[in-house]
Amino acid sequence: MNAVAAHDAYEEALNLEPGNDQAKSGFAAVKRAIDAEVKGDTADPSGGIGGIFNDPQLFQKLASNPKTSPLLADGEFMAKLQRVKENPNSVGQEIQDPRFLQVMSVLLGIDMNFGGPPESAAPEAQQEAPKPQPKKEPEPEPEPEPQDEEALAKKKAQEAGDAEKKIGNDFYKKRQFDEAIEHYNKAWEANKDVTYLNNIGAAKFEKGDYQGTIETCQEAIMEGREYRADFKVLAK
Repeated sequence: MNAVAAHDAYEEALNLEPGNDQAKSGFAAVKRAIDAEVKGDTADPSGGIGGIFNDPQLFQKLASNPKTSPLLADGEFMAKLQRVKENPNSVGQEIQDPRFLQVMSVLLGIDMNFGGPPESAAPEAQQEAPKPQPKKEPEPEPEPEPQDEEALAKKKAQEAGDAEKKIGNDFYKKRQFDEAIEHYNKAWEANKDVTYLNNIGAAKFEKGDYQGTIETCQEAIMEGREYRADFKVLAK
């Protein structure tokens, strides 16, 4: 099933059942995929809707979203994801799995709330005109505090980690995954940033080390929960 066929299937489902929230979400995801393909935004234009799953930041996006991060520890789902990556046209066999719709929503930047009302949807009768607020005198801006040793050490660690990550990315693009993993590990040792674990997981996945991928993703989820503030930054 290609993107057009998926589009027609969801459109027919909505004609039969207009209130089907899953069909609405799937239709929106497929339409976004078609638009992205026309603009040349998908990682594999020849793969149609399946090309979405070849996004080089696939694991980073899934791991940084609380709705999809648990899927990375699911061996059955990871096997399905690998089949779609190897053969994008096979996405038609998997798209009935609602988990793939959720993954597509994250990769395409669509918020699927499955029937939940938008935050701005409030009854007009309850909306009141904002009352004018009294003007406040501008407060003086506080003087910037000098950075302490801890902040400087953290900044230095981040710079060292990002430098190793950049080297790892260069090897990753050349499909030299062992070398990429080596430098991603050095980045993680220099700075405990969960994004480095996501890079390690992606390299292991492309290398074919699926068990190693699952273990790394599980570690990333645990670290993301421990450092919740950093996790929120990643989710942006």
